[in-house]
Amino acid sequence: MERMRRRINLALTSALLLGGVGVCVGLIWTKPAPPTRERTVRVLEVAVTPVIARTERAPIIGHGSVRPKKQIDVVPQVTGKLLRVHPDLQQGKVIPKGDLLFEIEATVYETRVRQVEAETRALNAALDRHAQELTNIEGRIANARKMLEIEKRDLETSRRLYEVDQVGTSRDVDVSMQKFLLQKDVVTELENRKAMIPHLKLDTQAKLDASRAKLTRAKQDLKNTKIFCPFKARVELVQANESQVVTAHFSMARITDMSAFEVSVALDPRDLVWLDESVRPDALTQGNLESAPRVTVRWSLRGQEYSWQGIVSRFERMDEATRTARMVVEIRDVDMVGVVVDGEGQVGPALSIGMFCSTELPARPLEGALLAPRHAVYDNHWVYVFEPDPSGGDPLVGHLARRSVPMLRSIGDEVLVDYDGRAGTELCELAAGDLIVTSRLLKPIVGMRVRLRDERTTSLVPATASEVVLTAKPSPLRRVVLAKGSVSRHGGG
Repeated sequence: MERMRRRINLALTSALLLGGVGVCVGLIWTKPAPPTRERTVRVLEVAVTPVIARTERAPIIGHGSVRPKKQIDVVPQVTGKLLRVHPDLQQGKVIPKGDLLFEIEATVYETRVRQVEAETRALNAALDRHAQELTNIEGRIANARKMLEIEKRDLETSRRLYEVDQVGTSRDVDVSMQKFLLQKDVVTELENRKAMIPHLKLDTQAKLDASRAKLTRAKQDLKNTKIFCPFKARVELVQANESQVVTAHFSMARITDMSAFEVSVALDPRDLVWLDESVRPDALTQGNLESAPRVTVRWSLRGQEYSWQGIVSRFERMDEATRTARMVVEIRDVDMVGVVVDGEGQVGPALSIGMFCSTELPARPLEGALLAPRHAVYDNHWVYVFEPDPSGGDPLVGHLARRSVPMLRSIGDEVLVDYDGRAGTELCELAAGDLIVTSRLLKPIVGMRVRLRDERTTSLVPATASEVVLTAKPSPLRRVVLAKGSVSRHGGG
Protein backbone atom coordinates (compact mmCIF):
# COMPACT_ATOMS: atom_id res chain seq x y z
CA MET A 1 0.00 0.00 0.00
CA GLU A 2 2.79 2.31 0.92
CA ARG A 3 4.63 1.57 -2.30
CA MET A 4 1.56 2.39 -4.39
CA ARG A 5 1.20 5.80 -2.69
CA ARG A 6 4.79 6.70 -3.55
CA ARG A 7 4.33 5.86 -7.21
CA ILE A 8 1.20 7.98 -7.48
CA ASN A 9 2.99 11.03 -5.91
CA LEU A 10 5.93 10.64 -8.27
CA ALA A 11 3.63 10.49 -11.28
CA LEU A 12 1.72 13.61 -10.23
CA THR A 13 4.95 15.54 -9.67
CA SER A 14 6.33 14.57 -13.07
CA ALA A 15 3.06 15.59 -14.74
CA LEU A 16 3.15 19.00 -13.10
CA LEU A 17 6.78 19.60 -14.17
CA LEU A 18 6.09 18.58 -17.76
CA GLY A 19 3.03 20.86 -17.83
CA GLY A 20 5.07 23.84 -16.61
CA VAL A 21 7.80 23.23 -19.19
CA GLY A 22 5.19 23.02 -21.92
CA VAL A 23 3.61 26.31 -20.85
CA CYS A 24 7.02 28.08 -20.87
CA VAL A 25 7.86 26.74 -24.33
CA GLY A 26 4.48 27.85 -25.62
CA LEU A 27 4.93 31.38 -24.23
CA ILE A 28 8.39 31.69 -25.81
CA TRP A 29 7.22 30.58 -29.27
CA THR A 30 4.11 32.72 -29.20
CA LYS A 31 5.73 36.04 -27.97
CA PRO A 32 5.28 39.09 -30.33
CA ALA A 33 8.33 40.27 -32.37
CA PRO A 34 9.95 43.66 -31.25
CA PRO A 35 9.61 46.68 -33.55
CA THR A 36 12.56 47.20 -35.92
CA ARG A 37 14.38 50.46 -36.58
CA GLU A 38 16.91 51.40 -39.16
CA ARG A 39 20.50 52.00 -37.95
CA THR A 40 21.33 55.71 -37.55
CA VAL A 41 24.62 57.51 -38.04
CA ARG A 42 25.40 60.07 -35.34
CA VAL A 43 27.38 63.22 -36.26
CA LEU A 44 28.76 65.69 -33.67
CA GLU A 45 27.61 69.26 -34.18
CA VAL A 46 30.32 71.90 -33.56
CA ALA A 47 30.77 75.67 -33.67
CA VAL A 48 33.79 77.09 -35.48
CA THR A 49 35.55 80.40 -35.96
CA PRO A 50 37.82 81.24 -38.90
CA VAL A 51 41.49 82.11 -38.46
CA ILE A 52 42.14 85.60 -39.85
CA ALA A 53 45.63 87.09 -40.32
CA ARG A 54 45.80 90.61 -38.93
CA THR A 55 48.19 93.23 -37.57
CA GLU A 56 48.33 92.80 -33.81
CA ARG A 57 49.21 95.78 -31.58
CA ALA A 58 47.76 94.66 -28.25
CA PRO A 59 49.68 96.28 -25.34
CA ILE A 60 51.53 94.38 -22.64
CA ILE A 61 49.52 94.42 -19.42
CA GLY A 62 51.36 94.66 -16.11
CA HIS A 63 50.33 95.46 -12.56
CA GLY A 64 51.93 97.34 -9.69
CA SER A 65 51.36 99.69 -6.78
CA VAL A 66 51.79 103.46 -6.81
CA ARG A 67 54.75 104.73 -4.80
CA PRO A 68 56.37 108.16 -4.38
CA LYS A 69 59.29 109.01 -6.61
CA LYS A 70 60.75 111.16 -3.83
CA GLN A 71 59.90 110.94 -0.13
CA ILE A 72 62.03 112.49 2.60
CA ASP A 73 62.15 112.79 6.37
CA VAL A 74 62.37 116.35 7.70
CA VAL A 75 65.36 116.19 10.06
CA PRO A 76 66.77 119.29 11.85
CA GLN A 77 70.51 119.95 11.76
CA VAL A 78 70.47 121.90 15.03
CA THR A 79 69.05 121.47 18.52
CA GLY A 80 66.59 123.85 20.08
CA LYS A 81 63.02 124.77 20.96
CA LEU A 82 60.41 124.90 18.19
CA LEU A 83 59.05 128.42 17.98
CA ARG A 84 56.80 127.87 14.98
CA VAL A 85 55.19 124.96 13.11
CA HIS A 86 53.33 125.31 9.80
CA PRO A 87 49.58 125.50 10.56
CA ASP A 88 48.79 122.93 7.84
CA LEU A 89 51.41 120.43 8.94
CA GLN A 90 48.95 117.59 9.37
CA GLN A 91 48.83 114.17 7.81
CA GLY A 92 47.24 114.30 4.37
CA LYS A 93 47.59 118.08 3.92
CA VAL A 94 49.43 119.48 0.87
CA ILE A 95 51.95 122.27 1.53
CA PRO A 96 53.22 124.57 -1.26
CA LYS A 97 56.89 124.74 -2.13
CA GLY A 98 58.88 127.34 -0.13
CA ASP A 99 56.55 127.55 2.89
CA LEU A 100 58.16 127.63 6.34
CA LEU A 101 57.64 124.23 7.97
CA PHE A 102 59.55 124.63 11.28
CA GLU A 103 61.39 127.45 13.06
CA ILE A 104 63.84 126.69 15.91
CA GLU A 105 64.88 129.29 18.49
CA ALA A 106 67.97 131.03 17.06
CA THR A 107 69.37 133.08 19.99
CA VAL A 108 72.26 130.72 20.70
CA TYR A 109 73.22 130.50 17.04
CA GLU A 110 73.04 134.27 16.51
CA THR A 111 75.40 134.78 19.48
CA ARG A 112 77.77 132.18 18.10
CA VAL A 113 77.85 133.94 14.74
CA ARG A 114 78.70 137.30 16.34
CA GLN A 115 81.46 135.71 18.43
CA VAL A 116 83.11 134.01 15.48
CA GLU A 117 82.78 137.17 13.40
CA ALA A 118 84.73 139.04 16.13
CA GLU A 119 87.46 136.38 16.09
CA THR A 120 87.65 136.64 12.33
CA ARG A 121 88.03 140.41 12.44
CA ALA A 122 90.84 140.12 15.03
CA LEU A 123 92.72 137.65 12.88
CA ASN A 124 92.28 139.85 9.81
CA ALA A 125 93.78 142.74 11.81
CA ALA A 126 96.68 140.54 12.92
CA LEU A 127 97.34 139.61 9.31
CA ASP A 128 97.39 143.27 8.33
CA ARG A 129 99.71 143.99 11.25
CA HIS A 130 102.16 141.35 10.03
CA ALA A 131 102.17 142.95 6.61
CA GLN A 132 102.85 146.38 8.07
CA GLU A 133 105.55 144.96 10.33
CA LEU A 134 107.26 143.41 7.33
CA THR A 135 107.30 146.78 5.60
CA ASN A 136 108.74 148.46 8.69
CA ILE A 137 111.45 145.85 9.18
CA GLU A 138 112.51 146.08 5.59
CA GLY A 139 113.04 149.85 6.09
CA ARG A 140 115.00 149.31 9.31
CA ILE A 141 117.15 146.66 7.62
CA ALA A 142 118.02 149.11 4.86
CA ASN A 143 119.03 151.72 7.45
CA ALA A 144 120.96 149.20 9.51
CA ARG A 145 122.93 148.08 6.49
CA LYS A 146 123.88 151.67 5.73
CA MET A 147 125.01 152.12 9.32
CA LEU A 148 126.98 148.87 9.01
CA GLU A 149 128.78 150.27 5.97
CA ILE A 150 129.65 153.43 7.92
CA GLU A 151 130.98 151.43 10.86
CA LYS A 152 132.96 149.28 8.48
CA ARG A 153 134.61 152.32 6.91
CA ASP A 154 135.37 153.76 10.38
CA LEU A 155 137.01 150.48 11.34
CA GLU A 156 139.13 150.44 8.20
CA THR A 157 140.18 154.12 8.80
CA SER A 158 141.15 153.42 12.38
CA ARG A 159 143.25 150.46 11.34
CA ARG A 160 145.06 152.41 8.62
CA LEU A 161 145.79 155.32 10.93
CA TYR A 162 147.10 153.05 13.65
CA GLU A 163 149.06 150.60 11.47
CA VAL A 164 150.31 152.90 8.69
CA ASP A 165 150.31 156.44 9.94
CA GLN A 166 151.03 155.51 13.55
CA VAL A 167 148.15 157.77 14.66
CA GLY A 168 145.94 156.73 17.58
CA THR A 169 146.02 153.68 19.77
CA SER A 170 144.96 150.07 19.51
CA ARG A 171 142.03 150.85 21.78
CA ASP A 172 140.61 153.13 19.11
CA VAL A 173 140.75 150.23 16.70
CA ASP A 174 139.02 147.97 19.23
CA VAL A 175 136.27 150.54 19.81
CA SER A 176 135.66 150.81 16.05
CA MET A 177 135.59 147.00 15.82
CA GLN A 178 133.06 146.81 18.67
CA LYS A 179 130.77 149.34 16.99
CA PHE A 180 131.01 147.44 13.72
CA LEU A 181 130.12 144.11 15.33
CA LEU A 182 127.20 145.61 17.25
CA GLN A 183 125.78 147.08 14.08
CA LYS A 184 126.25 143.77 12.31
CA ASP A 185 124.25 142.05 15.10
CA VAL A 186 121.48 144.60 14.60
CA VAL A 187 121.30 143.81 10.87
CA THR A 188 121.27 140.06 11.58
CA GLU A 189 118.49 140.41 14.17
CA LEU A 190 116.37 142.49 11.82
CA GLU A 191 116.85 139.97 8.99
CA ASN A 192 115.86 137.14 11.35
CA ARG A 193 112.73 139.01 12.35
CA LYS A 194 111.96 139.57 8.67
CA ALA A 195 112.43 135.86 7.97
CA MET A 196 109.99 134.96 10.77
CA ILE A 197 107.20 137.23 9.55
CA PRO A 198 106.09 134.89 6.67
CA HIS A 199 105.74 132.05 9.18
CA LEU A 200 103.74 134.27 11.49
CA LYS A 201 101.54 135.25 8.56
CA LEU A 202 101.00 131.58 7.67
CA ASP A 203 100.05 130.78 11.26
CA THR A 204 97.66 133.73 11.41
CA GLN A 205 96.25 132.82 7.99
CA ALA A 206 95.59 129.25 9.18
CA LYS A 207 93.79 130.57 12.27
CA LEU A 208 91.84 132.94 10.02
CA ASP A 209 90.81 130.09 7.71
CA ALA A 210 89.67 128.05 10.69
CA SER A 211 87.74 131.03 12.00
CA ARG A 212 86.10 131.57 8.64
CA ALA A 213 85.12 127.89 8.56
CA LYS A 214 83.63 128.26 12.03
CA LEU A 215 81.81 131.34 10.84
CA THR A 216 80.41 129.48 7.86
CA ARG A 217 79.27 126.66 10.14
CA ALA A 218 77.75 129.11 12.60
CA LYS A 219 75.89 130.92 9.81
CA GLN A 220 74.70 127.59 8.43
CA ASP A 221 73.47 126.54 11.86
CA LEU A 222 71.65 129.86 12.12
CA LYS A 223 70.14 129.29 8.69
CA ASN A 224 69.13 125.74 9.66
CA THR A 225 66.92 127.10 12.42
CA LYS A 226 64.35 127.68 9.67
CA ILE A 227 63.23 124.68 7.61
CA PHE A 228 61.35 125.39 4.38
CA CYS A 229 59.33 122.99 2.23
CA PRO A 230 61.66 121.91 -0.62
CA PHE A 231 58.83 121.03 -3.02
CA LYS A 232 55.07 120.81 -3.25
CA ALA A 233 54.61 118.15 -0.63
CA ARG A 234 52.00 115.94 0.92
CA VAL A 235 52.41 115.37 4.67
CA GLU A 236 52.67 111.67 5.51
CA LEU A 237 53.78 111.79 9.17
CA VAL A 238 54.22 114.45 11.90
CA GLN A 239 56.29 113.78 15.04
CA ALA A 240 56.98 117.26 16.48
CA ASN A 241 54.82 120.04 17.87
CA GLU A 242 55.26 123.71 18.72
CA SER A 243 57.25 124.48 21.94
CA GLN A 244 58.86 121.05 21.80
CA VAL A 245 62.64 120.82 22.14
CA VAL A 246 64.07 118.87 19.23
CA THR A 247 67.55 117.49 18.80
CA ALA A 248 69.69 117.23 15.71
CA HIS A 249 68.99 114.20 13.51
CA PHE A 250 65.53 113.68 15.06
CA SER A 251 62.89 113.12 12.38
CA MET A 252 60.11 115.68 12.82
CA ALA A 253 57.96 114.84 9.76
CA ARG A 254 57.82 112.84 6.55
CA ILE A 255 56.73 114.47 3.29
CA THR A 256 56.19 113.22 -0.27
CA ASP A 257 57.03 115.10 -3.45
CA MET A 258 53.80 115.61 -5.38
CA SER A 259 55.52 116.42 -8.67
CA ALA A 260 55.85 112.77 -9.71
CA PHE A 261 54.75 109.30 -8.65
CA GLU A 262 55.97 105.92 -9.86
CA VAL A 263 54.38 102.55 -10.55
CA SER A 264 56.67 99.53 -10.35
CA VAL A 265 55.02 97.34 -12.99
CA ALA A 266 55.49 93.58 -12.71
CA LEU A 267 55.72 91.79 -16.06
CA ASP A 268 56.28 88.23 -17.17
CA PRO A 269 59.95 88.23 -18.31
CA ARG A 270 58.84 86.41 -21.46
CA ASP A 271 56.78 89.47 -22.43
CA LEU A 272 59.84 91.73 -22.62
CA VAL A 273 60.52 90.53 -26.16
CA TRP A 274 57.13 91.89 -27.29
CA LEU A 275 57.71 95.42 -25.97
CA ASP A 276 58.02 98.34 -28.35
CA GLU A 277 61.62 99.19 -29.22
CA SER A 278 61.42 102.55 -27.40
CA VAL A 279 60.54 101.03 -24.02
CA ARG A 280 62.85 98.03 -23.97
CA PRO A 281 65.36 97.91 -21.09
CA ASP A 282 68.39 98.50 -23.34
CA ALA A 283 66.76 101.56 -24.96
CA LEU A 284 65.76 103.15 -21.63
CA THR A 285 69.39 103.42 -20.48
CA GLN A 286 70.29 105.84 -23.26
CA GLY A 287 67.02 107.29 -24.51
CA ASN A 288 65.36 110.65 -23.86
CA LEU A 289 62.40 110.36 -21.50
CA GLU A 290 60.70 113.38 -23.02
CA SER A 291 60.34 111.56 -26.35
CA ALA A 292 59.25 108.26 -24.77
CA PRO A 293 55.77 107.04 -25.75
CA ARG A 294 52.91 107.64 -23.34
CA VAL A 295 51.45 104.67 -21.48
CA THR A 296 48.08 104.32 -19.77
CA VAL A 297 47.71 103.52 -16.08
CA ARG A 298 44.28 102.30 -14.95
CA TRP A 299 42.64 101.89 -11.53
CA SER A 300 39.10 100.81 -10.74
CA LEU A 301 36.83 101.45 -7.76
CA ARG A 302 33.35 99.94 -7.37
CA GLY A 303 33.05 99.19 -11.04
CA GLN A 304 34.25 102.64 -12.17
CA GLU A 305 37.58 102.81 -13.96
CA TYR A 306 39.97 105.77 -13.97
CA SER A 307 43.05 106.34 -16.09
CA TRP A 308 46.26 108.38 -16.03
CA GLN A 309 49.00 109.00 -18.57
CA GLY A 310 52.65 108.25 -17.80
CA ILE A 311 55.99 107.39 -19.36
CA VAL A 312 58.28 104.39 -18.93
CA SER A 313 61.32 105.85 -17.16
CA ARG A 314 63.57 102.84 -16.56
CA PHE A 315 63.98 99.10 -16.14
CA GLU A 316 64.24 98.47 -12.41
CA ARG A 317 65.27 94.86 -11.84
CA MET A 318 64.51 91.17 -12.22
CA ASP A 319 62.63 90.16 -9.09
CA GLU A 320 63.83 86.67 -8.18
CA ALA A 321 61.25 86.29 -5.40
CA THR A 322 58.27 86.67 -7.76
CA ARG A 323 60.01 85.70 -11.03
CA THR A 324 58.89 88.96 -12.64
CA ALA A 325 60.55 91.83 -14.50
CA ARG A 326 60.03 95.30 -13.00
CA MET A 327 59.48 98.31 -15.27
CA VAL A 328 59.01 101.75 -13.70
CA VAL A 329 56.28 104.04 -15.08
CA GLU A 330 56.48 107.69 -14.02
CA ILE A 331 53.34 109.81 -13.67
CA ARG A 332 54.06 113.53 -13.45
CA ASP A 333 52.21 116.42 -11.86
CA VAL A 334 50.23 117.33 -14.97
CA ASP A 335 48.67 113.86 -15.03
CA MET A 336 47.95 113.45 -11.33
CA VAL A 337 44.16 113.69 -11.69
CA GLY A 338 42.50 110.63 -13.23
CA VAL A 339 39.95 110.72 -16.02
CA VAL A 340 36.89 108.48 -16.00
CA VAL A 341 37.27 105.84 -18.70
CA ASP A 342 34.56 106.09 -21.38
CA GLY A 343 33.53 109.43 -19.91
CA GLU A 344 33.59 112.86 -21.54
CA GLY A 345 35.56 115.45 -19.64
CA GLN A 346 34.97 113.87 -16.27
CA VAL A 347 37.58 114.18 -13.55
CA GLY A 348 38.27 111.40 -11.09
CA PRO A 349 40.30 111.06 -7.89
CA ALA A 350 43.92 112.13 -7.58
CA LEU A 351 46.60 109.46 -7.79
CA SER A 352 47.46 108.18 -4.32
CA ILE A 353 50.22 106.09 -2.82
CA GLY A 354 49.32 102.41 -2.57
CA MET A 355 46.83 102.25 -5.44
CA PHE A 356 47.15 98.90 -7.24
CA CYS A 357 46.99 99.75 -10.93
CA SER A 358 47.21 98.00 -14.27
CA THR A 359 49.51 99.49 -16.89
CA GLU A 360 49.37 99.16 -20.67
CA LEU A 361 52.88 99.17 -22.13
CA PRO A 362 53.15 99.57 -25.93
CA ALA A 363 54.02 96.44 -27.88
CA ARG A 364 55.72 96.18 -31.25
CA PRO A 365 53.27 95.57 -34.12
CA LEU A 366 53.11 92.02 -35.50
CA GLU A 367 52.13 91.68 -39.15
CA GLY A 368 50.14 88.65 -40.28
CA ALA A 369 49.40 87.56 -36.72
CA LEU A 370 47.33 84.40 -36.21
CA LEU A 371 45.37 84.05 -32.96
CA ALA A 372 43.35 81.19 -31.55
CA PRO A 373 40.75 81.25 -28.75
CA ARG A 374 42.42 80.28 -25.49
CA HIS A 375 39.74 77.74 -24.56
CA ALA A 376 40.13 76.01 -27.96
CA VAL A 377 43.78 75.08 -27.27
CA TYR A 378 44.15 71.59 -25.78
CA ASP A 379 47.13 70.56 -23.66
CA ASN A 380 48.75 73.92 -24.55
CA HIS A 381 49.74 72.43 -27.88
CA TRP A 382 46.79 71.43 -30.07
CA VAL A 383 43.74 72.96 -31.73
CA TYR A 384 41.05 71.10 -33.63
CA VAL A 385 39.82 72.36 -36.98
CA PHE A 386 36.91 71.55 -39.23
CA GLU A 387 37.85 70.15 -42.65
CA PRO A 388 35.07 69.75 -45.26
CA ASP A 389 34.59 66.31 -46.74
CA PRO A 390 35.31 66.65 -50.50
CA SER A 391 33.47 63.42 -51.30
CA GLY A 392 30.32 64.33 -49.41
CA GLY A 393 27.37 66.19 -50.76
CA ASP A 394 26.67 68.24 -47.65
CA PRO A 395 29.13 71.20 -47.25
CA LEU A 396 28.25 71.44 -43.57
CA VAL A 397 29.52 67.94 -42.87
CA GLY A 398 33.24 67.24 -42.62
CA HIS A 399 35.76 65.65 -40.30
CA LEU A 400 37.83 66.72 -37.32
CA ALA A 401 41.54 67.48 -37.80
CA ARG A 402 44.25 68.50 -35.37
CA ARG A 403 46.87 71.22 -35.75
CA SER A 404 50.01 71.79 -33.70
CA VAL A 405 50.41 75.39 -32.46
CA PRO A 406 52.99 77.12 -30.23
CA MET A 407 51.64 79.31 -27.45
CA LEU A 408 53.67 82.48 -28.02
CA ARG A 409 51.71 85.08 -26.07
CA SER A 410 48.33 85.40 -24.33
CA ILE A 411 46.26 88.37 -25.50
CA GLY A 412 43.05 88.58 -23.52
CA ASP A 413 41.00 85.45 -24.32
CA GLU A 414 43.18 84.61 -27.32
CA VAL A 415 46.60 83.11 -27.86
CA LEU A 416 49.14 84.31 -30.43
CA VAL A 417 50.37 81.27 -32.35
CA ASP A 418 52.17 82.73 -35.37
CA TYR A 419 53.11 85.95 -37.23
CA ASP A 420 55.14 87.00 -40.24
CA GLY A 421 58.88 86.72 -39.83
CA ARG A 422 58.70 84.66 -36.66
CA ALA A 423 61.98 83.09 -35.64
CA GLY A 424 62.10 79.81 -33.79
CA THR A 425 61.87 76.07 -34.23
CA GLU A 426 58.31 75.59 -32.98
CA LEU A 427 56.13 74.70 -35.94
CA CYS A 428 52.70 76.25 -36.37
CA GLU A 429 50.46 74.06 -38.52
CA LEU A 430 47.56 76.51 -38.32
CA ALA A 431 47.02 78.74 -41.37
CA ALA A 432 44.83 81.71 -42.20
CA GLY A 433 41.37 80.52 -43.28
CA ASP A 434 41.30 77.40 -41.11
CA LEU A 435 38.12 76.87 -39.12
CA ILE A 436 38.96 76.34 -35.45
CA VAL A 437 36.46 74.30 -33.50
CA THR A 438 35.36 76.42 -30.53
CA SER A 439 32.87 73.97 -29.06
CA ARG A 440 34.09 72.13 -26.01
CA LEU A 441 34.99 68.64 -27.09
CA LEU A 442 34.67 65.91 -24.49
CA LYS A 443 36.64 63.20 -26.26
CA PRO A 444 37.83 64.49 -29.63
CA ILE A 445 39.07 61.92 -32.14
CA VAL A 446 41.00 62.94 -35.22
CA GLY A 447 39.00 62.03 -38.35
CA MET A 448 35.60 61.81 -36.67
CA ARG A 449 32.70 63.22 -38.65
CA VAL A 450 31.33 66.56 -37.50
CA ARG A 451 28.67 68.98 -38.68
CA LEU A 452 28.74 72.76 -38.53
CA ARG A 453 26.23 74.11 -36.09
CA ASP A 454 25.45 77.08 -38.34
CA GLU A 455 26.25 78.01 -41.94
CA ARG A 456 27.86 81.17 -40.58
CA THR A 457 31.38 80.44 -39.48
CA THR A 458 32.22 83.65 -37.62
CA SER A 459 31.39 84.99 -34.15
CA LEU A 460 29.87 81.70 -32.95
CA VAL A 461 29.40 81.21 -29.22
CA PRO A 462 31.02 78.01 -27.90
CA ALA A 463 28.54 75.36 -26.88
CA THR A 464 27.89 74.59 -23.24
CA ALA A 465 27.00 70.95 -23.97
CA SER A 466 27.71 68.49 -26.75
CA GLU A 467 24.90 68.03 -29.28
CA VAL A 468 24.44 64.97 -31.51
CA VAL A 469 22.31 65.05 -34.68
CA LEU A 470 20.84 61.85 -36.15
CA THR A 471 20.88 61.83 -39.95
CA ALA A 472 18.43 58.91 -40.40
CA LYS A 473 14.91 59.07 -41.77
CA PRO A 474 12.43 61.35 -39.97
CA SER A 475 11.43 59.85 -36.67
CA PRO A 476 10.59 61.06 -33.16
CA LEU A 477 14.26 60.53 -32.25
CA ARG A 478 15.73 62.59 -35.12
CA ARG A 479 17.41 65.03 -32.70
CA VAL A 480 18.86 63.71 -29.49
CA VAL A 481 20.44 66.12 -27.07
CA LEU A 482 22.85 64.75 -24.54
CA ALA A 483 22.08 65.65 -20.98
CA LYS A 484 23.79 68.81 -19.83
CA GLY A 485 26.43 68.25 -17.23
CA SER A 486 30.01 68.96 -16.30
CA VAL A 487 32.20 68.66 -19.41
CA SER A 488 35.98 68.46 -19.29
CA ARG A 489 37.61 71.50 -20.91
CA HIS A 490 40.47 69.52 -22.41
CA GLY A 491 39.63 66.30 -24.16
CA GLY A 492 41.86 63.47 -25.22
CA GLY A 493 42.78 62.49 -28.74
